[in-house]
Amino acid sequence: MTSNIRRAMHPRNIFNTPPDFTELAIKYPDFRRVCKLELCGKVHIDYKNEQALRALTKTLLLEYFKLDVEFAPGSLIPTLPLRLNYILWLEDLLTDRSCNSTVKGIDIGCGSSCIYSLLAAKKNGWPMVALETNKSNLEYAASNIERNNLTEMVSLFAQKQSNQIFEEFFQTTHDKYGESMDSPYDFCLCNPPFFDSQQTETCNTRNPKKRPPPHNCPTGYKEELSCLGGEVKFVEKIIDESIRYKTNIRIFTSMLGLKSSLNQITGSLSSRNMSNWCTTKFHQGNTTRWGIAWTFCTDIDLK
Repeated sequence: MTSNIRRAMHPRNIFNTPPDFTELAIKYPDFRRVCKLELCGKVHIDYKNEQALRALTKTLLLEYFKLDVEFAPGSLIPTLPLRLNYILWLEDLLTDRSCNSTVKGIDIGCGSSCIYSLLAAKKNGWPMVALETNKSNLEYAASNIERNNLTEMVSLFAQKQSNQIFEEFFQTTHDKYGESMDSPYDFCLCNPPFFDSQQTETCNTRNPKKRPPPHNCPTGYKEELSCLGGEVKFVEKIIDESIRYKTNIRIFTSMLGLKSSLNQITGSLSSRNMSNWCTTKFHQGNTTRWGIAWTFCTDIDLK
């Protein structure tokens, strides 16, 4: 990880200063078991090894945020610096919001780790609703919430309809509370499935002449990694539902894996006459991701 890339991280990201793997290996036996000691005495992590990635993320969450998290076997193992970049960007977007109530958000597809909701609740005290469809992910997410004593901060909603984003949740809320629904959510966040499920498994969106090979081994269930139309169609679904639920959420956001996807999504916003939006880059290690945010609130100027 070069110093230039570290400077490109969000300035408040604690991983601008890389973790001391030697100290972590001494402190955490489970992490020590996946480490390799080089001849020079430096502790090395094999990022191509899923077990090592699992132990690394678990250790970093425990060391830096006092979060004890387990991951369902075969599920997506989140990269903590990237997730933290996203949370810090949300902090920036919400700095000048025109309300004094507690910030609260919706996590679209929380995964087994429920990492975004746990970070938002633990770090910032934001109440969160975590949406998820996968049964195994729901079981592990519920356990992670309970294990970290965040049941009053993070609510888990089991979605039955995988082809919807907000409809099932807001309809259920409406049926339960009627017209006396609580104040709008301040934001939603999402790490959408990256690949198009119609493409062949050998299809690779990465141009080896322009982009280096992936640093980490791939992890995640099929539905966490791919969907019909890939991330563009998934986020366009969020955009379409955001028009219907524009009074329920103040700022809609999502992460994107490709710059070409970002261009398509901004085009989709423009084609729907939506002009109050902004973008950002998330840099971490050898990886770059993009963020998109839009709003219908006249008291928020994202530009």
